[in-house]
Amino acid sequence: MKKPVLSFFIVLLFGSLLMAQLPNGNRTLLHTQTASTVEKGKLEIFSNMNFFTRAADFIGSNKPIDFDAVNYWLVAGNMAFSYGISEHFDATLGIKVYQDTHYPNEYNLPDDIFLTVKAGSFSSGRGHFKSSGMLSFRIPSAEEHNYPFAKYASGSFEFGLLGAVSFYLDPYLPERSFNMHFNMGYWNHNESGSEIYEFRQNYGSYQKGDKLKATRSSQDFRMALAAVFPSELFDFRMELSGILYLTEPNRFVYSAEEWAFFSPSIRYKPLDWVSMDLGADFRVSPKERQATSTIIPDISGSLDLPGNYPDWTVHLGLNVGFNLAGKGTYQAEDYAREKAKQRVELFETVVKEEEKAQKVQNEIENLRRVRKEAEEEIEKIKEQLGED
Repeated sequence: MKKPVLSFFIVLLFGSLLMAQLPNGNRTLLHTQTASTVEKGKLEIFSNMNFFTRAADFIGSNKPIDFDAVNYWLVAGNMAFSYGISEHFDATLGIKVYQDTHYPNEYNLPDDIFLTVKAGSFSSGRGHFKSSGMLSFRIPSAEEHNYPFAKYASGSFEFGLLGAVSFYLDPYLPERSFNMHFNMGYWNHNESGSEIYEFRQNYGSYQKGDKLKATRSSQDFRMALAAVFPSELFDFRMELSGILYLTEPNRFVYSAEEWAFFSPSIRYKPLDWVSMDLGADFRVSPKERQATSTIIPDISGSLDLPGNYPDWTVHLGLNVGFNLAGKGTYQAEDYAREKAKQRVELFETVVKEEEKAQKVQNEIENLRRVRKEAEEEIEKIKEQLGED
């Protein structure tokens, strides 16, 4: 990579203000969708920057003369805007900005565009369970696709369906109690007949400029499971996500392997309308490249780089929300939940004030005890002086 510092700051510029999960909707979690929809009239802006880097050394004993370790970066910045259309419907527009494709263009700016329409917040089990369904599209706008160590992007118009079920321990205060979320979905990369790879230099029997076309459309089945342990200022989250190919891509696709990641993360919530995320992905699927192919060059064959996907990826995020429609009108159930939330917040405020008062009282008692001990010491000194 020629300009790692420039690439990093470009991602910060676009990612630190606005960030998001892709491709299936908003960013309540890193990779798992909840069954709840965005509140009617509310605009939520999610953001995410994720990166992996390694100083890759040469593999083997025949190292080229004057070889230096390659500083390899994978950086992606994402933005998403989710808007609550009605009680049970929302829509999300996402833009993915991939950095450091390590091709001549260096990075895609912007990358692909995503659109998700979600129908959800359908309650059952006295409000403990919610369900939803999502229809998502990936619109290719990036300059480069099909590059190593990144999840597969075919460069074609992609689409998929995703279902989500959520469990909330407290149906009246769902975000303040333990909750779990499960996703199952289908994704079609729709690349049959599309040009997937172009040779940038002579390689084997192929000449520079030769192109390879997909002979089939790959499809995958994807799942995700998440658990959230909320507190007043922090949400502690754990996720497990992955895919299984129903129809495998051609062998000249770099990301032809199935994958699974374990993703712990923390969300800091200093205010109702802003939150910050810190998390990481750890690959739990095999690191070896199962879909080995000599048709296209494989950089990990000569450099100490991942066989398929990175061992780890770090995530940073900033999220904000705006209520564009005001309070609006509540249904009976929503009204009861809002009142319960207000009572809990009032109770927490009272408890905090009592704790502060108790702390002040303890300080006063400590000062009185210290004063009494000092007076006793003074009396002893006076008695000793009188005796002398």
